[in-house]
Amino acid sequence: MDNKRDWIEIRGARQNNLKDICVKFPRNKLSVVTGVSGSGKSTLLFDILCQEGERKFVGATGKVPDHVQRPDYDEINGLSPIVSVSQQQYNKNPRSTVGTYSEIYTYLRLLYTVIGERACPHCAKIIEFSILRSFPVHTIQSGHEVLEVYSCPFCHKPVENITMAHFSFNTLAGACSKCFGLGKIIEPNFEKILDDSLSIKEGGIKVWKKGFVWHFGPLLVRAANYYGIPFREEDLHTPIGELAETMKTLLFYGTEDERIRSLKPDKPAPKDMKQGKYEGAVNSLMRRYFEESQQDESVEREEYMPFLQHVVCPECQGTRLKKASLEVKVNNTPIDRLFSKSIERLNVWIDDLKNHLSISDYEAVRPILEDLKERTEGLCKVGLGYLSLDRTFTTLSGGETQRLRLSALLNSNLTGMVCVLDEPTTGLHPKDTDKLIKSLQLLRDLGNTVIVIEHDLDVVKQADYIVDIGPEAGSKGGYLVAQGSPEEVRNTKDSITGACLRQNRAGIKQSSRECHAGLQINQANSHNLKNVDVHIPLHVLTAIVGVSGSGKSTLVFDELLEKWDSQIEGTSKINRIVVVDQSSMGRIARSNAATYTKVFDDIRQAFKETALRQGLKMTASDFSFNVSGGRCEHCKGTGKIKLQMHFMSPRYLICPKCEGKRYNDKVLQVKIDGCNIADVLEMTVKESVALFSDLDKIKQKLVYLDKIGLGYIKLGQPANTLSGGEAQRIKLASELATATGQNTLYILDEPSVGLHESDTDKLIEVLHELVDKENSVVVIEHHVSLIRQADWIIEMGPGGGEDGGSVIAEGTPQQIKANANSLIKQFL
Repeated sequence: MDNKRDWIEIRGARQNNLKDICVKFPRNKLSVVTGVSGSGKSTLLFDILCQEGERKFVGATGKVPDHVQRPDYDEINGLSPIVSVSQQQYNKNPRSTVGTYSEIYTYLRLLYTVIGERACPHCAKIIEFSILRSFPVHTIQSGHEVLEVYSCPFCHKPVENITMAHFSFNTLAGACSKCFGLGKIIEPNFEKILDDSLSIKEGGIKVWKKGFVWHFGPLLVRAANYYGIPFREEDLHTPIGELAETMKTLLFYGTEDERIRSLKPDKPAPKDMKQGKYEGAVNSLMRRYFEESQQDESVEREEYMPFLQHVVCPECQGTRLKKASLEVKVNNTPIDRLFSKSIERLNVWIDDLKNHLSISDYEAVRPILEDLKERTEGLCKVGLGYLSLDRTFTTLSGGETQRLRLSALLNSNLTGMVCVLDEPTTGLHPKDTDKLIKSLQLLRDLGNTVIVIEHDLDVVKQADYIVDIGPEAGSKGGYLVAQGSPEEVRNTKDSITGACLRQNRAGIKQSSRECHAGLQINQANSHNLKNVDVHIPLHVLTAIVGVSGSGKSTLVFDELLEKWDSQIEGTSKINRIVVVDQSSMGRIARSNAATYTKVFDDIRQAFKETALRQGLKMTASDFSFNVSGGRCEHCKGTGKIKLQMHFMSPRYLICPKCEGKRYNDKVLQVKIDGCNIADVLEMTVKESVALFSDLDKIKQKLVYLDKIGLGYIKLGQPANTLSGGEAQRIKLASELATATGQNTLYILDEPSVGLHESDTDKLIEVLHELVDKENSVVVIEHHVSLIRQADWIIEMGPGGGEDGGSVIAEGTPQQIKANANSLIKQFL
């Protein structure tokens, strides 16, 4: 009989769609939770296991308030401290990079501090830091700063002592003084701010809202008169492009700016608006941006960024560091050159460094190099060797973030933990999957319990234990279909995952469509592309494949789309372009699948008509939770109240006024077939198709959501809780429901992300349906099942980063299979 201590057991799990299930996981094993999208996998692991693990852990310190809701379950036994690694991106700090998060940059800073060398600023002779260890350091006053200095061993003049802080872009000592260590600065984008074919009165200054001209026009006239610049009231009607350069300078930058002072050096700036004081359109924009973005981080994106642009810092050239820090070298290499290298290239540099160090220097830094190697090799093992150290956290995909955190877990050497991961293979090339599996097994072998949500069958087959949730999504899911070894699940008749394990994978597409006329990209050289020529056939399904960082996205987004009007051949054959990427549908909880697809507008209209038939004078806006009228004003239509917690992320409590229904009682009285508007928002897409089966306009939009594998999501599910793959498929469904005409080019970025193998088949059918309607589809993809069904494949590589950027194979699946250079062929 099994010892209870050998298992983690969840009994009576009823959260969301879970059906009072009892599930167990073996301790110190690799378990995989499978099931179709929406079956309840994330609810089981993150909403119950992880949340309760966190609640109990913090509760042991007496910090958890009594009203923090406990997940809906009966009992959990055998639980250990939990580390959860989800796909949600919490780190929005532009200063956080791959190098800082992995601590590789910390060790590089230490390395440069110990054995770096620099030229003396006075005598230009090379000073080796290793010989300075015995030199005394003293302080001197330099302006407002107190500097640590030592005497140059050659000319004996004072030289600033370089410490670890000087190599950090997050400290005053090291950060570039112009960009403050960000590598980029914000500048006005004159193409967006100005239309110089229009006059000021006609709205030529696009950043000025209505009424601004009325306010600033007279000020501008007074300022011009003050400086003796010919400009009268009627000149406000002159196209801006015809104004004198001096007048334009005054218009943009105002009376306080150095530019106008240099043009009028003998004239002091006016003291007040009556005399002619005027801020300037550009300087006013910049001031408001900096003031308001400090108070509200959402200001930057929503109001001001359309008129601004990020440009590389002209002082540090994007390196983020001060000049003195960049003058220090190890093996003739400044630290910023290492920061821009891929991790794989850095690994090679570290190995080569040993051959260039003296015995004493090597012994001094040997522990540093060993720690560096441990971290760089760890990142390579989880398939992140193509990333550069300066890659910011905000640009990483969910899969990359997870694998970065997985590498950190492995380096921590922690044991006795429960580690939960959410689809770590997301965005991973098939050739790197085996490395990832070995990393998960290593984490297990360190003495941890590893539980992974995963659809990749290669990972599923290598699990010690499988828990299959299903059999379908939404209300038809939430059951424990099977649990046991891969062989036991394989033999379970009712398990969809078991069926996938039993079946042989479908072979490559045998009858590809004709691939002739198409789009031509010549001499593509953006980022890491190596002047490649690429042909993309039209009226077929084309898959762009290759290892991560090989140049797939660059080819499509920075070459094909960016240069569409100027350098791409064959564009006359395309009437319209639709780009469906994995970007968020909205950062706020008010946006959802129903609002994004506009089907909620039709649903609200249907409820309004129902209300009128019942003798209630109501409008469609009364059924909106975004405006006053019919919504609950206590929670402003969110259904939840935000609870701020110390040392933990915020918790959300159900609104006590509307009990989570979002609306007031009057609105909730209106029902269609016994369902009010709150009930509809709680329905899955598949359930709502049945409710609105007689209303074709609503049904058509819902059917496409279901058809593309999203029948399980609730209509009211907040957009900020959707994965990138779900958001992308909602966008695609919205497009399909409204699409008209032919010769549209559809571009999709990894549309299969988060899909069970059975759902991927539905997606493939929809993509082929688009092509059959004489459209063209281009997908950037890693999923082998989808790649096999493409008509044409373009493979980038051979490696990532500096080692990528070439077309290593292109053709039909049969031609790729026969191509000796292809890396994907062995998986087809």
